[in-house]
Amino acid sequence: MKFLVHQSICGEVNKAWGLIMTTMPDTNLAKNIAFRADLQDQTGGVIWVPAIRGFFEGEYFLIMKTFEDLSPDVRRGRKFSHVLIIHKKDILGLEDIGQIINLLPDKIEKDVILESIQVEYKNNVDHNVVSNTFQGRFNKLINGYINVKNYKNTLIWIGQENFSLAVIELWKRLTEQERQSFQFGISFNNDDKIVEGVNLVTVPESVQSKFLRSDFFIVAKNDNHKPIELIEQLLIGDSSVKQRIENFKKVIGSNSLSRDDINFVAKGLDTFEKLEEVVDIKKLNTLSHIIAKFAPSDNQGNDFKQKLLVKIIQLMDAGRFSDIVILKNFKTESYKNSTVLLSEALTKWTRKNIFSIRKSSNDLEFFFDNLKSNNLNWWDKLIEIELKFYLNTINVSKVVVVYIWLRESKLLLSKIARFISQSKEFESCFIEKLPKNLSQLMFEELKILSLNNGWLRLYAQILNFQLELHEALTELLKVDKDSSHFDAIDIIVKGKNEGSIIDYAVKTGDMRMIKIAGKICSKSPKNLNKLKVLDANWQKIWLEAILTGNEIETGLKEPDKEISKLFDSLILGANISEELIDKISQSEHGNILFYPNRSEIWKKFSDNAKNNFLTKTSAALLNQLSLNSNTLIPDDIFIIDHISQKGVWDFLFFNRNNIKSVIPIFDKFNLQDSNLKDYLSNYTGHINAVEATQLGKLIAVKRFSNSAYIINSKASKRNNWKFALAECHYLLDFITKAALVISGTISSVNIPTDEWWQSTEELIVELYPNGTALTTIWKKAGGKESDLLTKSTANEIWSDALYKVRRNQLKKITMNKLLKEIEKQYGDSKKFKIIYGLRKNYIKT
Repeated sequence: MKFLVHQSICGEVNKAWGLIMTTMPDTNLAKNIAFRADLQDQTGGVIWVPAIRGFFEGEYFLIMKTFEDLSPDVRRGRKFSHVLIIHKKDILGLEDIGQIINLLPDKIEKDVILESIQVEYKNNVDHNVVSNTFQGRFNKLINGYINVKNYKNTLIWIGQENFSLAVIELWKRLTEQERQSFQFGISFNNDDKIVEGVNLVTVPESVQSKFLRSDFFIVAKNDNHKPIELIEQLLIGDSSVKQRIENFKKVIGSNSLSRDDINFVAKGLDTFEKLEEVVDIKKLNTLSHIIAKFAPSDNQGNDFKQKLLVKIIQLMDAGRFSDIVILKNFKTESYKNSTVLLSEALTKWTRKNIFSIRKSSNDLEFFFDNLKSNNLNWWDKLIEIELKFYLNTINVSKVVVVYIWLRESKLLLSKIARFISQSKEFESCFIEKLPKNLSQLMFEELKILSLNNGWLRLYAQILNFQLELHEALTELLKVDKDSSHFDAIDIIVKGKNEGSIIDYAVKTGDMRMIKIAGKICSKSPKNLNKLKVLDANWQKIWLEAILTGNEIETGLKEPDKEISKLFDSLILGANISEELIDKISQSEHGNILFYPNRSEIWKKFSDNAKNNFLTKTSAALLNQLSLNSNTLIPDDIFIIDHISQKGVWDFLFFNRNNIKSVIPIFDKFNLQDSNLKDYLSNYTGHINAVEATQLGKLIAVKRFSNSAYIINSKASKRNNWKFALAECHYLLDFITKAALVISGTISSVNIPTDEWWQSTEELIVELYPNGTALTTIWKKAGGKESDLLTKSTANEIWSDALYKVRRNQLKKITMNKLLKEIEKQYGDSKKFKIIYGLRKNYIKT
């Protein structure tokens, strides 16, 4: 097959550079080409020989030889170029550009007859046809060529010797794409510019100094180079390299390889050839990618692929993660069963090296640094499955492993948090094995995990390690807001100073802390010694201690004093715990009979507390009245109303068979006839003669006729009710009274002496219940203090003294004298009047 080569000669035309002659039919195009054929460099003083040049101009490639034109009829310094013009499509398919270069003349021939040339392709080119003297420089040229981008795409050939051969041999090795931008020529000045495509330039030796320090690649005249890289060896024509490439292609079942392909293959060819000896998993991985690129089907080169896969898996077992992680991008689609085999190997490696306490920090840190949460491939998914499986079920040993991870890999928890079970059991294990010596950064990571998982107990334990009690509680309570949750708080307060815990509760008023402080005060009441009763939070703590089991006074030196402070503050308008007041009202301290500001406090109580206080206070007052009928009734409308409306009924109920205690109540309070009637109707207890007489007089004075009839129904000659009837029988109707006369019930009234003395003794004990009062009245009546027993109760002293008086064992005191002295103090007492009025029947007056 042939192609056409046009010719042009260019030089001085009419004192200017121009086209002298051409075979091209398009003269204008030929003139444009001629313009590019000039050599612009100034060559004065430089020794050089005619130089070949070549470059593309539009759709044509120009190959020319340029001469110094020394003709006498041209301007000095003018050049002459003989240009061969080849169409782009023809030159690119030409392997041996020497076919064209050899057509150039050796001298200037301006009068030559130009004709187009028919050239036949000769594409069976042997790359090894170079001389031994040329080989060293050419080897270096090839080295520069494969790295030409690092040298502004320019290769400098020092001296013009063998330059045309260098051009011819380099052209043979250029790819078609490189040929489209290839240019060659001669240069006399260094413009240090980067050009597009490969630029091969010869430089006369006389001007080489201008280029030696440039950024261009220099091939000096005596340079030599021993090729190391595979592509270099291949390009210079090493047959053994070619054989290695062919063997690689055959084993993996690949098709032909391009220049770039060979460059890529070169990275793994040694590994391919020495597979059994290689122990570097990275090299094996590189080879696997190379093979996958040129044998993408899993049916291509399967035998070798399986050997490679087995070798990789063997090395994985003892490898570090930083080495094996490169396998995550293994081209599994090109290797049969590789996903299964590599997955098994990775699973084994992970369980052995990560889920263990024996591995170094480098493996752990690198392993977790490579965790991904999105765009997962098979490798990432497998690791995620293993982590989920490992961390979703928990025990203490696994937590130990996690803490080892945490020490070795920064920011680990944020990466594995999504795998960790949020169970309370897992939290408990984390708490049990939590090291105290973790870094602050690790503690902060754990705190984030704790909050995200709702693990407030673990969060509290970390705060416990980091902070003092008050600070730890403050931080915890910012997030632990469930008022029913105490577990986390308990972790912080456990073993801490009780006073500090109580102080925090008082300071903050947090209800859970109040409850905890209250329990502490319940178990250790001494803590209530520092109670500040007017402090609202202290009131809550005191109340909590009471609710937990304390009595009101437990732990308090002066409970009544503290309660009085509380009441005083309540009167002044302070906001006092209503529940605390209610608890006090239910206790024995609910009796406020002796509280000095009682009349002001009633309206400050809630209805419930007020009722309790009135009940307790009224009961106390009624009890005093039942013991001492001379007890003063306070001028307190609330108490009087309560007793009249309710308190008295409770009292009557609880004293339903104790008429001695009840008689003073009916005497002091404005009760109705029906009330006494009902009481007497249900009364089944005993009544002595004095009590009966007192009751009868009460009924007579109050004119309780209904009650008089009940007395009548109970009275007979054989019981003491007749004494009551004797006092009130006039309230009965005529017929009833006539019946009494007929029956003789009243006429038989007789109070036995012993009964009078017993009633008198009981009354005196009631009136003089303490030693001072007893001694005073005794001495006024003429007795001596020495007559009286010492270190005995009032009952015992009076019993002994009156026993002696009755039997006249004492000379200076009589019963009459004693009663007269008592009459001076208690002459208005109804009960005393009865005793005193009857005395003449039983003693000497």
